[in-house]
Amino acid sequence: MSGKPVDPMYDGENRPERSGPTPDSDVFCGYIGEVVRDLDPTTEADPVSVLATLLTASGVMMGRNPHVQIGDDRHPALIWSMIIGKTNSGRKGASKGTAMRIITAADPEFAGAPFQISGLSSGEGLIEDVKDDDEDPHKDKRRLVMEMEFSSTMARSAREGNSLPAVLRLAWDSENLSVLTKKKLTATNAHIGLVAHIPPREFRLRLSDREMAGGTYNRFMPFYSHRNILLPLPTGARSDLVLSHGQELRKRIDKARTYSLIGMSAAAEKLWREEYYEELSSDGEDGPLAEFTARGAAYCRRLAMVYALLDNSPVIEEHHLRAGYCLVNYSHASASYVLGTSTGNPDLDKLAAAVRNAGAAGLRKTDVTKLFSHFNRSQRADLIKDLMEFPGFEQEEVKTAGRPATVLIFTDPGEET
Repeated sequence: MSGKPVDPMYDGENRPERSGPTPDSDVFCGYIGEVVRDLDPTTEADPVSVLATLLTASGVMMGRNPHVQIGDDRHPALIWSMIIGKTNSGRKGASKGTAMRIITAADPEFAGAPFQISGLSSGEGLIEDVKDDDEDPHKDKRRLVMEMEFSSTMARSAREGNSLPAVLRLAWDSENLSVLTKKKLTATNAHIGLVAHIPPREFRLRLSDREMAGGTYNRFMPFYSHRNILLPLPTGARSDLVLSHGQELRKRIDKARTYSLIGMSAAAEKLWREEYYEELSSDGEDGPLAEFTARGAAYCRRLAMVYALLDNSPVIEEHHLRAGYCLVNYSHASASYVLGTSTGNPDLDKLAAAVRNAGAAGLRKTDVTKLFSHFNRSQRADLIKDLMEFPGFEQEEVKTAGRPATVLIFTDPGEET
């Protein structure tokens, strides 16, 4: 879950130790990976957050035409990214600023109103923005929603009767948007992507079991964001570099818009059938963590498509599929890191809750024995070992009047500093 990152872009001076999960270097694939690598030395933003923002924005810019077919469902190039990072050191805002410089250079019109919006409040409000217009039947309904304070959006969504969660689910599914109110609103062929920013603790506090079970938040891919480099006086990327990448991105986006059904090469199909599909489609355990990662298979296909299109290819190659798979894995690891107590194992959840409730004093092993008296010593040891795999949980030796005692403690990995 943590340790030294495997990608060379993280090496060098002024690189802080990375907390939380680490992305595989394969996520920085092809042309879009090259862009992120070029930007990396100039910003404190986490490169995986910059990557996620660029993938989301690019997918929206491509429009509805390019898609992958999964059974009877048509999946467009929509990637919904949730950047989760600490307020002071997550550098969420920096990832937006870095990515949007490239998007603005590629298409200044798209980078402003009406294509870039924020302030989601209700389903009716979102539909109103992209509703059908008889006077303009060719209205461009691409929208990039940038929610920098997503905790407020989550709070509004939780209010009784708010239609936003249901409309968001339709938008991700690329369905027609509508609500049955006194003023009937309908939006056909909308193409809406989201980038949401939120601190870990705010996310956990705001998370509604009702909405998780309803499938709203599993439309998002969570990405844990970490300051990647210490730059006392950051200057950002050179203007000529930004312009060059922007112009090239525009060419690739324009070409992507001409494609329709995106297929897979024989090698990619083999990799999907034999290795990835079963793993990403497994029902696994119940619980919030499983709910939050329920769309791994679909997202892998969507991501692979966007990687391929940005490489000027209407066919998903093996390396595109691998990049999508690795980014899905990073998203799953991020969800596990942020929702560390939601393991899907009731016994493990029970132990984690007891450790949390014990506070700074910690939970002694004698307390674990009482809590799980129906377990034998080996089973309790295995349970403790499993808990130690989750972020924030540690074992410590404390002095007593007799022999030192082992206590289990929790330090919130998402605590604001």
